[in-house]
Formats: sequence, C-alpha cells, structure tokens
Amino acid sequence: MDTIVAMHTRRSIREYEKRTVEREIIADILWDAAQAPTTPVSGPFLFHVIEGVARIADFGERAKQYAREHRTDAADLWADRPDFKVFLDAPVVIVISGQADNSQSIQDCNRAGQNLMLSAHARGLGSCWVGAPMLWLRSPETRKNLDIAEAFEPFAATTLGYAASVPPSHSRERPEIVWA
Repeated sequence: MDTIVAMHTRRSIREYEKRTVEREIIADILWDAAQAPTTPVSGPFLFHVIEGVARIADFGERAKQYAREHRTDAADLWADRPDFKVFLDAPVVIVISGQADNSQSIQDCNRAGQNLMLSAHARGLGSCWVGAPMLWLRSPETRKNLDIAEAFEPFAATTLGYAASVPPSHSRERPEIVWA
C-alpha cells in the first residue's frame, strides 16, 4: 500500500474480529515500528505484546478499577462507564516503552506507534491508539505483571487485530498554515 494512501485511509478501529493475529505478522509490524526515527541518545524500543481477547478484556477491567481508585481529574469519567471497553475487545495489545531516563522517549515511542499503525493498515489489520490505560500500565504492579523493566517507561499502547467494521472517513479541511 502506498504510504500516502495509508495515511488518508487508516481509521481507528474500535471493533475487532475474534480471530488471532499470527505472531510472524505481529513481529513484522513491530520491525516496521522500530524503523521510526529516534533521538541520537535513544536506546532501543521495548515492545510488550499482550494476546488473547479474554485476557486483554480482564486487563481493561483492571485498568478501569485502577483509574477509579487513582482518579486524577474529571477526565477519568471513562472509568465509570460500564460499557466502556479500554482495549475494545482486541485480540492483541502492544505497549511501546522507551528509556525512562531519556526526556525524548515519549516522542520516539509516538513515532514508533505511528509506524505501527500504518504498517498494520498496510497489512490489512486495524489498530487504535488507546490512552486510557496509561496510568495503570505505569503502575508498579502492572509493570511487574508485564515484565516492564525498570529502565523503561510505557509511553504508548495500541490495539491490533482484524477489523470487524471500519468507521467511515471524515472529510477534513486543510489545516491552517503559517509560513514564518
């Protein structure tokens, strides 16, 4: 798939088929994600792949509970919605972590996340960036359960799978440009 076409046609997928994604495909997508540009002082990315619809849904409920118990502001209202599914019933979740002591890791991980989503789309899979579980993913208990090394910090989480439905595209206006 042409990169420009991918950028204009990729959608955030919020409904997934129950079928699994082959590990070889996931590994190829993560290899593509790792090609993202990084800062000169960056170390490697760390990718954690979580598989299984039921396991991931359980993690989503844990993330909601954690958010209710550690509420930071009214923006955490999603945690109170019984119908809100943190990980959208996806069969795969990928957590991207970067070096905890590098102030540029969040940008590096975000670039890797964009590559991941474009690679998934080009391969016929859907993805969705999920921000809701980040507080839970950074908690000591979750870090231990997912084996996230102390030297790394989770900065991005993305669902992955075969789309059960694709939302319609939205027309966008060209952005305002300031030539400085």
